[in-house]
Amino acid sequence: MFCIRSHVYRIFPPLPRRLLLRPSRPPVSRAVSFKVLEKAQLRAEGPVAVKLLETGVWASWRQGRYRRGIEDMFVHPTAKEAALLKAGKTAETAKAAKTAKAAKTAKAAETAETAETAETAETAKTTKAAKTAKTTKAAKTAKAAETAKTTKAAKTAKTTKATKTAKAAETAETAETTKTKAAKTAKTAKAAQGHKPDGTRVNVVSEGLCDDIFSYIGPTLDRHKGCDILDIYPGAGIWSQKLHDYLKPRSHILMEPDAKVYEPFLKPLLDRPGTLLTPTSGIVWRELNSILTPKYFPHQAAADAAGQTQRNDTLLVTANLAFHPRKRFNKFESVALLILYQFIEAIKTSSLFHRYGLVRMLVWTRPDDKHGLLPKMMQKRKRLAIDGELSCEWVREVCGEEGVGHSWFVRDNNIDINSSLAAWDRMKASGMQMPSGRVPDELNDAEAARKSNKVPDPTSNPPAFKRPFQEVLLGLETAHREQALDRDSDDYKRMLGYRWRSNWEDKKHRRMLNLKSRLDAITACYKSGSATPEEMEKLEAKWEAQTQKYPGPFVEEFCTYKDNLHYFSQDPPLLHWDRRAYTAMKVKREEFLPNVPCSLIDIQPKEVHPLMRQMGTKSSRAGDCFELIVRSLMAHSTLPMSQGLDALAPGAADYIIPRWKSARDPDRGGVVSKSAYAVLTPRMVNARQWEELLEIWMEWPFRPDFYELVGRTQEEPTEEDNVMTIATE
Repeated sequence: MFCIRSHVYRIFPPLPRRLLLRPSRPPVSRAVSFKVLEKAQLRAEGPVAVKLLETGVWASWRQGRYRRGIEDMFVHPTAKEAALLKAGKTAETAKAAKTAKAAKTAKAAETAETAETAETAETAKTTKAAKTAKTTKAAKTAKAAETAKTTKAAKTAKTTKATKTAKAAETAETAETTKTKAAKTAKTAKAAQGHKPDGTRVNVVSEGLCDDIFSYIGPTLDRHKGCDILDIYPGAGIWSQKLHDYLKPRSHILMEPDAKVYEPFLKPLLDRPGTLLTPTSGIVWRELNSILTPKYFPHQAAADAAGQTQRNDTLLVTANLAFHPRKRFNKFESVALLILYQFIEAIKTSSLFHRYGLVRMLVWTRPDDKHGLLPKMMQKRKRLAIDGELSCEWVREVCGEEGVGHSWFVRDNNIDINSSLAAWDRMKASGMQMPSGRVPDELNDAEAARKSNKVPDPTSNPPAFKRPFQEVLLGLETAHREQALDRDSDDYKRMLGYRWRSNWEDKKHRRMLNLKSRLDAITACYKSGSATPEEMEKLEAKWEAQTQKYPGPFVEEFCTYKDNLHYFSQDPPLLHWDRRAYTAMKVKREEFLPNVPCSLIDIQPKEVHPLMRQMGTKSSRAGDCFELIVRSLMAHSTLPMSQGLDALAPGAADYIIPRWKSARDPDRGGVVSKSAYAVLTPRMVNARQWEELLEIWMEWPFRPDFYELVGRTQEEPTEEDNVMTIATE
């Protein structure tokens, strides 16, 4: 019998199970999540970058976890870089030779001292034996006289022995004192060397990039001219100097823990009035709070309850949280993401610099750290992103690496095209113009699709997911057109296999669009009132029965596609990324040292819901309860909201769901379907719905108190929960 499966497997072998479980994952090593880590270099382009290399801050890359050596971080070293490497090797060799010579000398001295000590002991032993023999012989000759003589000799020997013992003790004490003094001297010398520079810092080294940033978003910064600037981790200071030149602040406080290393780079800035460099760390709250005083900010005053909810344009905070490799903190893989969370959390509590009001922040961060606060798809929207939506008017990427990055997940490319075009239209309406050479390819592709009238509507066209195999197939198809491939070659068989997969995915995507269209029709019937409740239930039952016919992996992928479209279809879109007022400029690796492309994130806080500010023992603890509710529900983000609420507190769903009007209003991001495959889940809830949920929760007369809620939600913490716990300690 002819087996279709065997025939298909011959032309298209089955994928490994790990790729079947994560079909959108790019073929990269598990040990390296982002190719940016593999391609990071120390190529110095520009005078500032060369001077930074000469400081030797990155010399530690030869040791410990960077044992492969700094040479491996260079792809094509220039003559200057090669000279630096050679000088480093020579210095290291000389140091090793000097250490070996000192060790050899010390060993020889120790050997000589040991021999001398042994010889002295042997002489003493021989002398004593001779004296003993002589005394014995004299005793036999004259007993009485010898007795007196022996007594006298014994006394003399005893005195001599006591003298020797005292002298030896004194010598040992002197040696111990010398050793202690030497240790103290070494410790003092080590302390005198100062703070060891952080070799994981990433610095902005391109003046052109900074100039392009201010020509691009400068008008949005004009309201901060003449303000106070708090600058955390300025590093080489190029960004800090350009920001100072543009805003002309009345005071500029730079918090740089490696001040000794970077002071020569910051000197032109420090010569200007109102600028001060402090050797403190802005990410250690004890040191940060010591700077947030009238001594350093005489023009700022702690705001009252009304002022804490108002913008404060007289203060601007900028920070560079880019590290390579990423710095860990306890169980959390990135300290930068932790600091971002604490900056956002401080908005609700009016702590740190937000005690002066709602302060705008400009933060440099790695491309793989920004997704926690500014996700580009539903799969990456976690608690930090939710807090950003609740606490911030906008979170925008000013510049950064092109594309979504190397991720496990993707979303419909049709959504991305429409999102880029919407941002382009907002830019045109506001008169913004992107500097030449900074336009990303995705924006060019979207504009080309518009000019050719080929902009796909994500609600009426099958989804299109970018997969790695598609580029391989395109290359094979091109090669086959130019010169026909041999039918027995591996390339021809791969081409046939990828063709089969492409056709199979096209059919799958059409089925997904069909299911989504039927669900949209049910929603339209609900909104128009053209169907009775009984008819609605029949339509939903029919749609659910059709969905159940498909295998589980297909249903999961459909739900992900449906939820991503639900995010984008709201007005305004749920994600900050899809609401962006402009498209991020693309950057080059060489504009940073080490050459890790970083992103500049613009964060503007907004007034937080009053209940979320109720935190601590002297309040209703509504904000504390909300943290626990979100943690519990987002831990099972694909379960229906009713099921999650009842697991949190029995009877919660019966009280909250009927009163939660926005949850069933399609115009406000709600869902009308009661099907298990389309019902509202925690990951679909937008910021306004979260606020309304908290309002109803606090009205519920049988709600558990804070301490009881703590007991109900006490489970094994996830990695993201560790961030929240550490941040609040």
